[in-house]
Amino acid sequence: MLRWTLVTIAAAVVIAGFWNYHVVDGFGRDVVAGRTIGDTSRLAQGYDAYGAGFGFLFAAIAGLAATFTACNCVVFAMLPGLICSTDRKRQGARPWRALGAFVAGVLVVCAAYGLYVGTLGAEGVAAYNERGARLAQAQTVFTTIGLVMLVWGIVELGFAGALVERVALPVRAFFGTTTAKAGIIGTLVGLFAVGRPFPVFREFLTYAASAESPLYGAGVMMVQGLGQIAVMAVLFAVMVWLGGRRLVRWAAEKPHQPVLLSGLALVAGGTFFVFYWGLAFALDIGRWGFKLGWY
Repeated sequence: MLRWTLVTIAAAVVIAGFWNYHVVDGFGRDVVAGRTIGDTSRLAQGYDAYGAGFGFLFAAIAGLAATFTACNCVVFAMLPGLICSTDRKRQGARPWRALGAFVAGVLVVCAAYGLYVGTLGAEGVAAYNERGARLAQAQTVFTTIGLVMLVWGIVELGFAGALVERVALPVRAFFGTTTAKAGIIGTLVGLFAVGRPFPVFREFLTYAASAESPLYGAGVMMVQGLGQIAVMAVLFAVMVWLGGRRLVRWAAEKPHQPVLLSGLALVAGGTFFVFYWGLAFALDIGRWGFKLGWY
């Protein structure tokens, strides 16, 4: 178990160190957004021309465009935990309830964030989107999320058994339920939007804030939240649809393996965030590909 954990941490650090944000950010900006709605930097100032309805389309594309960025790719590390949190003893609606709890967590956080964005107005969002402010925000939010994921992964892998046993049994029972785990995962993913510095997303924030309506901000931010998890949700649905019975049988026959998989995935995602957004920025020890002149 320890060996697998150390290998996972090392692999996550290497991926974070060599992460080429130009490629993934450019794909989201030029391909996903550019080939659907056009130049988002121009559209950001176009609320008066395009109206409230276009904001929902802008929101969906902004969320989808962020799928593989460094501030969202870790969403896929949540997938094993979400699937493995489903009930091993019963099939039917259980996986979909887990997905529903996950989506609900995303939407609640995005709605709250959108309410705030809707109060900013044009001047307020300009200051909010200033490069220094948004990078500091990203570092704080994603490093914190990464630490939460690391701790959760360590608990899942059994390295903190003595501490866990000190927690009251009702509390452990609640957080061990399918709904609670899926909801927590959804909440963490929803917080991705709060820290996201991705230019397309920040341009969407400018458009949303221009309406000067908290309710409108909440509405479009929720659509953005659905966009950022769309690919993951489709993968989840396909895996459950094609392999639901096998997953249940696998979990019943080898219960330690799903726990190992979900725990390692959380450790990998948490390590990526902590290194990429925390240590690499604070100590200037990242961006290896750029420093080596590879890209």
